[in-house]
Amino acid sequence: MRRAFLAACAVVLLLGACSKGPTRPIADDYSLRGVVTALDGAPLRGASVLLGREGYSEFHPFAMTGDDGAFLFQPAPPTAPGTELFRCEQPGLAAREVLARTATRLEACRYRLEVELDPEPAP
Repeated sequence: MRRAFLAACAVVLLLGACSKGPTRPIADDYSLRGVVTALDGAPLRGASVLLGREGYSEFHPFAMTGDDGAFLFQPAPPTAPGTELFRCEQPGLAAREVLARTATRLEACRYRLEVELDPEPAP
């Protein structure tokens, strides 16, 4: 009986250790509005926004910015900003990676992420 109890405890501990990371709280209507601009502050229309995770090198296409240089991120389920990593790219400008958790909190569940792209360095 004691051996079965110890085995069950070991299984519970192992399952807890296999978690993919800390649980983030659900945030009703969580949204992050990103704005991609040039060095002079002008919005960048048509910039590519790719989505990845902190600690991983893989990115997936997510959005293109609109006329105002903006994109909208509304994850499902809606969790607070965390390990999401945005990579913003525009031809002729240096790509930049920014973590969602660095976004500015505007109000409950509303965040703003500003990404400024610098000119590409000369070869």
